Amino acid sequence: MSLFRNRIRGGGGGGPQKPIDPIEIFKTLIHQEGYDYLRDIQSDFLKLWHSKRVDRDVVGILNTGAGKTLIGQLMLLSKMNEGVGTVVYLCPDTQLVDQAVEQAAIHNIPVVTIDSEPGQAAEFPVDFLNKKAILITTFERMFNGRSIFGVDGYGSRPIQEIGALVIDDAHSCIKKARQQSTILIEKKHPAYSQLFKLFEASIREQGEGALTSIKSGSSTVSRLVPYWVWRQHKDAILNILQKLHQDDDATVFFNWGIVGDELSKSQCYISGTQIEITPLQIPVQRIPSFFNAKHRFIMSATFNNNTDLITELGIEKSSVVTPLEVDNQGDAGERLIIAPKRYYADLTDEIMRPVIAKYAEKHNVVVIVPNSQKAKVWKKYNPTIVDKDNILTATRTLRESKGNLMVFLNRYDGVDLAGDSCRILVLDGKPSTATTRERYISIVREGSPFLLAQTAQTIEQGLGRAVRSGSDHCAVFILDNSLLSFIGIDANQAFFNPSTRAQIDFGLNLFGDHKPNSSEEALNEISAAVEDCLKGDPEWRQFHKDMILNAEPDDKSATSYLLDIAETERVALVKYHDEDYEEACGTISDIINTHKAAMSIIDEAYYLQMGATLLDSINPVGASDMQVKARKLSSKVLKTQAHTYSKLTKVKGKQADIIVKWLSQYSNATDVIIAIEHLYADLIYSPDVDSHAFERAVHQIGDFLGFTSQMPEEDEGDGPDNLWRLEDGVNLIIEAKNNSINDKISRKEVEQLLHSIQWHNDKYGTEQKFIPIMLHRATKSLDNTHPSDDSRVMNEALLKQFKDALLNFAKALSQKPPLYWKVAEVHNLLSTYNLLYNQIVDKFTVPLR
Repeated sequence: MSLFRNRIRGGGGGGPQKPIDPIEIFKTLIHQEGYDYLRDIQSDFLKLWHSKRVDRDVVGILNTGAGKTLIGQLMLLSKMNEGVGTVVYLCPDTQLVDQAVEQAAIHNIPVVTIDSEPGQAAEFPVDFLNKKAILITTFERMFNGRSIFGVDGYGSRPIQEIGALVIDDAHSCIKKARQQSTILIEKKHPAYSQLFKLFEASIREQGEGALTSIKSGSSTVSRLVPYWVWRQHKDAILNILQKLHQDDDATVFFNWGIVGDELSKSQCYISGTQIEITPLQIPVQRIPSFFNAKHRFIMSATFNNNTDLITELGIEKSSVVTPLEVDNQGDAGERLIIAPKRYYADLTDEIMRPVIAKYAEKHNVVVIVPNSQKAKVWKKYNPTIVDKDNILTATRTLRESKGNLMVFLNRYDGVDLAGDSCRILVLDGKPSTATTRERYISIVREGSPFLLAQTAQTIEQGLGRAVRSGSDHCAVFILDNSLLSFIGIDANQAFFNPSTRAQIDFGLNLFGDHKPNSSEEALNEISAAVEDCLKGDPEWRQFHKDMILNAEPDDKSATSYLLDIAETERVALVKYHDEDYEEACGTISDIINTHKAAMSIIDEAYYLQMGATLLDSINPVGASDMQVKARKLSSKVLKTQAHTYSKLTKVKGKQADIIVKWLSQYSNATDVIIAIEHLYADLIYSPDVDSHAFERAVHQIGDFLGFTSQMPEEDEGDGPDNLWRLEDGVNLIIEAKNNSINDKISRKEVEQLLHSIQWHNDKYGTEQKFIPIMLHRATKSLDNTHPSDDSRVMNEALLKQFKDALLNFAKALSQKPPLYWKVAEVHNLLSTYNLLYNQIVDKFTVPLR
């Protein structure tokens, strides 16, 4: 840069006082033609922020397309002019860095990025250090164990003080922070087997079946190494990992600076494909540039009940409880959400996929699926499968051309598909867990409002991929029973923001009370609605704007306790990090004592286990006592070393009573069919269906039908795959062999059922009545087998009849609103479809011979 240029840009100093009001700053900028004004929502938000500018942490909620990048940059300019120090704008990935730089160029906002030359360490731009420009970079560039911003305790880089920072798309950045705080060791790495040998015995004690699955390479089974075993082997663990660090091994190269000193306070999760080692709480204090920044501004389009901001990033609770948001201005962009099966039950996913794929002849169609297995069902339509390796090429293709069908793997966030890039969006499947840690937590906390809120958050992010401004529009199809079932539960809709909730509610009740007479009529109606959306029909646009403006605001009081729990958990983990173990455990106990009435049993067990984890290093006996209490509440938490099996001693209740209560969570009758179909979706005799998914389906169906339901083999490491206690107190001992391809039941399979019978006699005594049942495609066993005289089997034909009975029961329940059903009526329906406790065995099983 010439001396003249440097001089006129203020390099010589002595100019007039720079404004700090962000709106006044905007007026001083030199804009590209047509961009010299702020939209009302931007002005209103900046005024609100300016009145709160002294606050350290500020959470801002802005609709997608509201222009939050410009808002964030103006906030940073304001703070830079104020003189707080250097300022940084953090994006989740390099694609969004480029977009933020392009946005700044439109308004001539001074920004810089970090350039790297081959063979040389990256350095900060001088204009950033001199507080003359905003540094735009990725969150990952700041938050890693070799950060250019400096890592506490590692002197390779000096600590860079930060005056103010903006985090764009905070949800993605939370994931990045957890990822950078995790040592991930793939199975092929030698350290995997070294660590596995240390923990194999303890995993076996937690469950022989899980250990077998892990050893066979299953990625769907995840187990937590017991905290007492982690403590016992901490020296050996440290030796293995320190050797990797000394060798500059890629598994620890970028995260050792964050995790290395936290190993004693970390947890280890093991699956058949990888090991993850990560602290209980992200050690944000290791990155002082973030932890000690004078001001931290968190921006996102969705922030309903986001407890992770508090527990993971340590953002002040008050800023999360009362985020900055302007009044709804109806500028959310036009999004027509359609759930075909909910509108007309015969419009299955198999029928809708070719209909949707045909739109790709003229428009760009983007499908988001949770995993590669789900992507397979789209392959017959010749899509481009998009993953992390080709996402940049794919998004460029979508921006530059039309007529594309693309299937994105588990990419519910971080993709900007504005305008013609995506006119038809499809969510085909409920978001699934990505990491070994997440899989474990999803099992241990299944049904927890914390996880439900996270799932809703991810769905909402997926819905936001295609509508990126107030003038944008898109038609969205919702497929897959698991996703429809989640959205259909009334309580889950509270976790979506008001605009999205209004769009979903309209989409789920697309044509009001009108019910089509045929699939053809239903498809024609849907096609007409999509056409009106795509061509920007004025009546539809006005209707949508009115719908958004009239959206019911959030009633945050019902879920505010989740943020209270999150703050208390954060405080406890800080005390734990500071080695105040007794106080940390006591603080976790405060969560349980204070919120017991509102807390689910599953979460109470989870927090009891957390308390035991925090206490173990100084009081193993006290920790064991807490773990015993946790285990009594939930069979999914860790078994203690002195664990005893908790027998089923009570029936759950009257079947019809329990089902009427289950129905109360739905307001729409079609949702009942979808939910019941989802229950038995994995109930298939096939080697392609995961055995754990099959056994889980058996467990959930037993629970739905009003029986007390257990999975002893998974939970205890011994006993049958499933155990149902019927209304009359009889136990069904169930062995599931859905992966078998044999025409006859083998000797080994029969022996497993006999073992489960003996297990039952040992645990319950010979007086307890039981019926042993094999779930197997075959009807007869081989000649060299000797099943017990009372053993029965549900063969392939009978399994189909059982599923048909469940479906017919569901269809009958859908004939009137869920809340209108009386107990006696449900009892009669159960009897009609042979689903009563005293009918099921005789109707759907035959003697095993």
